Amino acid sequence: MELEHSEVGAVLSRQRELSDDCNTPEWGCNSCRALMDGLLQFKIDLHQHVYKENNVLFPRAVALKQERQSS
Repeated sequence: MELEHSEVGAVLSRQRELSDDCNTPEWGCNSCRALMDGLLQFKIDLHQHVYKENNVLFPRAVALKQERQSS
């Protein structure tokens, strides 16, 4: 599962590069602005998701697995 997070990190890095870190260009219309806002919110949500999995869910799953193996 952690490998998927590394892959997502690479995808987000490329997205940041292609979108100028979600900055709307001067010539950008309202649709472009909405797209950049959506990309930024997606990035924030995904970072929170990955953080929760890595720091809460995965450690709990490992602990549960170890408990069951010990029983």
